[in-house]
Amino acid sequence: MNIPRYVTIILCVTLMSGVISQINAEQFVIPNWIKNNAKWWYQDQISDSEFIKGIQYLIQNKIMMFPSTNTNVTGENKIPSWVKNDAGWWANGTISDNEFVSGIQYLVSLGIIVVNSASDSNPCDKYTTAAEKETCQEQLDYDKKIKNYMETATPTVVGPVTFYYANSESQKTDDGKTILTIHFVVQNNANQEVTMSCQRPNSCNYSLSDGQNEISYSTNTLVYGSLTLIPNTPKLLDWTFYGFIDPSKNYSFLVKENWGSGSIPIKILS
Repeated sequence: MNIPRYVTIILCVTLMSGVISQINAEQFVIPNWIKNNAKWWYQDQISDSEFIKGIQYLIQNKIMMFPSTNTNVTGENKIPSWVKNDAGWWANGTISDNEFVSGIQYLVSLGIIVVNSASDSNPCDKYTTAAEKETCQEQLDYDKKIKNYMETATPTVVGPVTFYYANSESQKTDDGKTILTIHFVVQNNANQEVTMSCQRPNSCNYSLSDGQNEISYSTNTLVYGSLTLIPNTPKLLDWTFYGFIDPSKNYSFLVKENWGSGSIPIKILS
């Protein structure tokens, strides 16, 4: 049966009006990397499925809240062109967060993105062995820690990488020196891999500075002296420094890579 065009338009307008009313009732804080994804999707630099994965992340982590239906979040690739246009306009600042989210809500209403009601259950329950469950839970805890850091940390952009400085911990030693550990989340915002390099203390692209002197690291969580950052995949990264550190001075974490350099202020508690 052919539905008259004017009827289709009326239905869409009615549906979208209800969606926008629901969305405007809530405030959404959407991570910047989703805006990058929207821009790349609009420019055909990433596929529909890759963009949907980013939206799934927001829904699964309750950054976007939509009515539920069953157990996981799944997605298809049949997305109306106007939703893609909205993503591009949102990335360029032409439309608001709420207007962008209303387009995503429309995809949920069509069943292109399916939100399921059992999402609050522990996804690790599907595994049978204790080792599998433990590995799964560790990954969940890791992802939650990253999410919390990114929501509360101070971001600094250095080249294509955003450093989210979460916090630092300091401990005095018997010899008067300080063990200082700095916690970061790092995220590559480029569309290609970026490598962080630190082979050894005297050959490292990262250090701690008080404005006059630099302190080399003692340990870090780079494996084999480097870390390859996959686009839009945040990673936890810790650096530990050992030396005479004066809390009354202003310290900065220095980045001196060939892809970018910068200085990140570090707060040191006495």
